[in-house]
Amino acid sequence: MTGVDDGAVRFTGANRTFRTLVIRGALLELVTFGFYRFWLVTDIRRHLWANTEVDGVALEYTGRGKELLLGFLFALAILVPVFIGYTLLGLAVEQIQAFGSFPLYAFLYAFGQFAIFRARRYRLTRTIWRGVRFWMTGSGWSYAWRSLLWLIPVVLTLGLAYPWRAAALERFKMRHTRYGTLTGGFVARGGTLFRRVWWIWLLGLLPAIAYFGSIIAFAIVANAVPKPSQDVLALYGALIGVSVLVGAVTLPFLHALRIGREWQWWLDGLRIGGASLRATIKSSSFARLYWTVIGLGMLMVVVATVIVVVIGGLGSVVAGGISAAPAWFANVGAWLAVPTILLYLSTVLSVGVIMRIYLQQRVWKLVAESCTLIDAEALADVAAAGGLDNALGEGLADGLDVAGF
Repeated sequence: MTGVDDGAVRFTGANRTFRTLVIRGALLELVTFGFYRFWLVTDIRRHLWANTEVDGVALEYTGRGKELLLGFLFALAILVPVFIGYTLLGLAVEQIQAFGSFPLYAFLYAFGQFAIFRARRYRLTRTIWRGVRFWMTGSGWSYAWRSLLWLIPVVLTLGLAYPWRAAALERFKMRHTRYGTLTGGFVARGGTLFRRVWWIWLLGLLPAIAYFGSIIAFAIVANAVPKPSQDVLALYGALIGVSVLVGAVTLPFLHALRIGREWQWWLDGLRIGGASLRATIKSSSFARLYWTVIGLGMLMVVVATVIVVVIGGLGSVVAGGISAAPAWFANVGAWLAVPTILLYLSTVLSVGVIMRIYLQQRVWKLVAESCTLIDAEALADVAAAGGLDNALGEGLADGLDVAGF
């Protein structure tokens, strides 16, 4: 039941407008060798923020593409020496002990988590609602080491401890989140998320269990029987193939269901001052978005493969019939490499467009339209506070490929 002090959350952006924005951005990325992505990310955020109305007032994003570019360049100055040192030290250590580079992997993981936290700080300080800025306190390294330590039980339990890790990290982030002078909080429990997704986790393990079980069984039979029959080999080959096929079909669907339930859990747990959110998300809606992306991606790969085969066939025909042609014509086969490269780049950019449409804008729209702001009046008595954070975290997250929206 919606109360008198509750506020609706609406997304007013048109799908066509966003589609035009990301297609134009992809073309500009192509001609600028990828450097336009900093301005494209900024345009995407401005579109999403500006078209999200909370209690009748739209969000505002004030970040700039130039900030992201400078943050990325500063991040490169840090990451390049780190990666070079990591490579050299890793080669030296591996000669002494097989797992000697494990601490280096752990450090890079923690460094990525530090970047995620700092990137979140940057985005919040560029987000304004009702003229008041969001901002954050807290140490990125403190968050990184918490994330690294929580990773241990997650790995040891094959992912079973993930809900408690997610809850602990969200409590840390929201405890340091501010809206003006109001403090954030997170009240959802890991056990609540576990009860919602445990069966998804279990079903997700089954294809992997079948796959590795088939391989182990095949190895045992191969060692026990000097020359196993072709029927036995075919049986184990079929079991391995079926487990891979089942995993390829079911895992994206299960992942989408988990994401939908986790979004619901996360939104219900958010607190700012005395205000909260209530969400009514259908996990099946996420499944449709993910399968749309997979379907379109597979279609593009098929089309690109057909074009490459046609180009290759054309090159063979040309190469076979130019023995008596002028010398300048003998290079036609090499020229066919140009459209092949362009095809590859356009395919990569097109996949990026599809993912931005369905896994950014459509997910954002789905989540926003499922929410209601509870006790909106609790956000009225707030004063401006907090300052701007630099874009170094965004640059690090981009360089480590852990950037979000």
